[in-house]
Amino acid sequence: MRLLACAPMRNEARALRAGLPAAAVRRTGLGARRSARSAAELTTSDFGALAVAGIAGGLDPALPSGQIVVASELRGRNGPRSCPYAPVLVAELVQQGLPVTCGPVVTTDHVVRGRERAELARTGALAVDMESAELAAAAGDRPVVVARVLLDTPHDPLPTASRRLGRALRQLRQLSPSLDRWSRSVPRAEEHVRTAAPGEDHP
Repeated sequence: MRLLACAPMRNEARALRAGLPAAAVRRTGLGARRSARSAAELTTSDFGALAVAGIAGGLDPALPSGQIVVASELRGRNGPRSCPYAPVLVAELVQQGLPVTCGPVVTTDHVVRGRERAELARTGALAVDMESAELAAAAGDRPVVVARVLLDTPHDPLPTASRRLGRALRQLRQLSPSLDRWSRSVPRAEEHVRTAAPGEDHP
């Protein structure tokens, strides 16, 4: 299944290309507005599975900078979107020995700080960014996964966390081969979901 990986920023795209074919990685632009525009352009592109990857802000105080969050659900301006193939990527990252957590990711149109950050954390969301939910719309009914490496956290806000950018980008570089393996595993997972009996629990 042909993978298209979206990375908002140039340094994120460069990190992904270290483990993926250059043609599979698209730099889509920073922020919700650019992401929505890129998603509209990508909707008719020739790909079978979509991955969105980059850095993000952490919401859960227990998660450190450098932790990878795979979205179980995306929450954006158009409401929640479930990510049923997230466990496939989580399994790949665990096998690779990378620190990974699965949970909701929120997309906003601005940088989140202070009280707003705490309010989002109380909803159970683990990470916040300005692109993922917008870019995921490009997938339509095709499989989509989101992996975000935490840069800033409630204990280490953005102005001080910038020194950790190099580490976050290294984590992004390390996880990129798992995105390719995920896209190759998706057809098998998709078949399992499609043929499972109603009400059956899925791993």
